[in-house]
Amino acid sequence: MSFLKSRRRFLQTLAGASILTPLSLPGLARIAQASTTGQAKTKVVFFVVPDGLATDSFQGGFNQGLWFPKANALDTSDFILNEISQELADYRSQSLYLQGIILGLGNSGHNGWTEVLRDKNKQYSSIDVVLGNALLGTDPSQRSIFSGPHASDSTNWFVSWDGKNIRRPESDPKLLFENIFGSGNQVRAKAATNSKHLFDPIYSDIKLLRSKLSVTEKQKLDIHLDSVEQVVSDMEATIPTTAECNPLVVDENPIMSAEYRNNVQASHHQVVATTLSCGISRVATIQVGRSADQVVIKEVSINANPHDLAHRYKSEQEWIDCRKWYVRQAKLFLDELSRHADPDVPSDSLLDHTLVVLTSEMSDGAPEHQYNQPMLLVGGMSGRLKSGQGNGRYYNIQEYADRNHWKAGQQVDQQRIWATLAEAMGVSVPYDGNVSTVPNIFS
Repeated sequence: MSFLKSRRRFLQTLAGASILTPLSLPGLARIAQASTTGQAKTKVVFFVVPDGLATDSFQGGFNQGLWFPKANALDTSDFILNEISQELADYRSQSLYLQGIILGLGNSGHNGWTEVLRDKNKQYSSIDVVLGNALLGTDPSQRSIFSGPHASDSTNWFVSWDGKNIRRPESDPKLLFENIFGSGNQVRAKAATNSKHLFDPIYSDIKLLRSKLSVTEKQKLDIHLDSVEQVVSDMEATIPTTAECNPLVVDENPIMSAEYRNNVQASHHQVVATTLSCGISRVATIQVGRSADQVVIKEVSINANPHDLAHRYKSEQEWIDCRKWYVRQAKLFLDELSRHADPDVPSDSLLDHTLVVLTSEMSDGAPEHQYNQPMLLVGGMSGRLKSGQGNGRYYNIQEYADRNHWKAGQQVDQQRIWATLAEAMGVSVPYDGNVSTVPNIFS
């Protein structure tokens, strides 16, 4: 039953045998344009960049870096964006900058990827999976899209988790596109409405096979068959997308090449935004590179990798430019969301009904700490994000802290931000410990 490890590939085989019926790409687009609901459905995207956002200065001054806005109050719309956060100036009016957050014990270095989107004890699913299981799009098999990093290797430092199992993202945006939309004349297989049960044609073979298996082997077989049935059930539950859907195939580029790094990242943005704009999924995670990123950013440095720059091994200007590049990717993704219409309220942009959460697996790259974590909530979110009534907002939440850190002072556990977001979306997190919500973030 090893062929079941690739569930979609198996289902494509069934489609070729006429057990499932494919839809054409043009047909999908026509169905997509058929109707809209008029009822806004909030989408959530987690945008995770590696190696921190320079919250400390190049000389090592704590909280004297280039990320957090400069403000004279703990909760205010009167603030000045810092040198790196200035990259997101175009979206200030829809932005909420949070300060006073700690991840884990605050000193796990590059191991922060194991918990950045999860609970403090690293026991349960990450927040993208929790939300994805509850906020379904038109295709239940695409509950939570996981895009990137294209800068991957054997370390597998990925930020999304299903329970205690790490999820593997699709590093190649072209393959991600094909996984979601299909390719050629087989866009996305859907069970034929007039077909019999999936296993009817091979029922006698399954029965014979079961008779030859031990109890344990039968259980394994049943698990595999149930897995196939669940995928088919998801596909049968797939409903037509409800807005303009224009799934343009992205270019194929070498994903590990520094030469094409910007192109590959832009393609990831395009695929995720298109998936959301088609209503296929409502939750996604974009991981840009990975912790200890090794792929050179050529416009920053032709020799030094981003990890070394984050650790301040090179010049201060390279350190600044490298951090700016990552934040600029978030800005470019917001641009992409702005270009698409919302699938349910097509008179609005996709960004009007999307929340983007920008964070990192650490706060600053040189000391590799996770206290005073960078956290930006940005986007229209259907009017539910309290972002300063159109002026943007800086909000220091230390007064709601769980604990006191020896250097950072009062800090709020990052899992409480996820609990607060989940509650705003009508979901609860399964996390242990303190999951009390932080007030006055969402309406």
